[in-house]
Amino acid sequence: MNKNTLKTIIMITALLLGLAACSSDEEKVTTKPLAAVQNPATLKILWRGHTGNGNGKSSINYAPVLADGQLYTVSENGTMVVYDAQSGRVIWQKKAGTPLTSGPTVGDGKLFVNDNQGELLVFNASNGAKLLTIDLPNRSFAAPAYSKGIVITKTIDEQMLAFNADNGSPIWSYEGNVPTMILQGGSSPVINDDIVIQGSADGKVTLVTLDKGQLLWQRAAAQPNGISDIARMVDIDANPLIHNNVIYVGSYQGSLVAIDKFNATPIWEHRLSTRSGLALSTNALFVTDTRGRVWAFNPTTGKVLWRQNKLLGRTLTAPAISGDNIVVADTQGDVHWLSQSDGHFVARVQMDKEGIASNPIADANTVFVISSKGAVAAYSL
Repeated sequence: MNKNTLKTIIMITALLLGLAACSSDEEKVTTKPLAAVQNPATLKILWRGHTGNGNGKSSINYAPVLADGQLYTVSENGTMVVYDAQSGRVIWQKKAGTPLTSGPTVGDGKLFVNDNQGELLVFNASNGAKLLTIDLPNRSFAAPAYSKGIVITKTIDEQMLAFNADNGSPIWSYEGNVPTMILQGGSSPVINDDIVIQGSADGKVTLVTLDKGQLLWQRAAAQPNGISDIARMVDIDANPLIHNNVIYVGSYQGSLVAIDKFNATPIWEHRLSTRSGLALSTNALFVTDTRGRVWAFNPTTGKVLWRQNKLLGRTLTAPAISGDNIVVADTQGDVHWLSQSDGHFVARVQMDKEGIASNPIADANTVFVISSKGAVAAYSL
């Protein structure tokens, strides 16, 4: 299936669907004014920067990457900026020469990112020099994955493609099933112990070997339910998580599921709709749902530990673990710190009134956020 013969796929953005407002089996909710944080912790802004023109109102996740003390950021217009994570000093800045359609991935001195021409671009991570342009059968809106000299990307027509990261030669491909209607975005491949874990737009989880792309197992993590194409969408847009040989997967209009890595057996399941992402700490699994709720689960049993409902109606990013707190941002431009123990609000700041769609990342107590307009900020609590 190439770029010219791909069957019609309707991509729907989060904003068009109003994902923060409702899901197929839940009542509509509206955004309410935020109540002030009681006794807020002292929040420091360490530095600010700017990368390109951001991603506008797109639902693509341009989440930055932290590697070797440097923060790698990209924007929709093709600007790439690398900052010293501690000081905010710009280490290098380059134009990719084409609009970009994914966040970056960094590994072994290389930066990988997808563009809107259906290409996987490879740059020198130390200076931004272009090393390779790898032609893809279609565009990709999910950040690539990298391990042991192999870079993997997933296209919108559900193909996983593996390439030699040094010379761009193809190694293997795996073709999945693509629904007629999908959400714009998509989850990235996750590599663990020489196994590639992929969540797909049809609600399936697939495991293949890193070296050959050999199928190990595939199972449905969500079942379509409804009459219309929109009601039957069960995209896995949140990157799967794996810990202690348990894979955690969340789907849109589906469920949060824990699956045994070795035999594909479900361990527990909780009905909710999510598309932004998951985070795992020592004692809890955190997830934001499409109604704007923040959840904490016991990762072993699936028991709900707490649920924060005071962000209803807001389109939330995935949580990031930061010290004793988790951090989520929203499309109204606010960044929220919540206690891991019970979900109460610890601090809040409006970073950019234009909104935040990309997942924040954290390093200990420092949190890095990039807004929809390309503003970059580092905070410390």
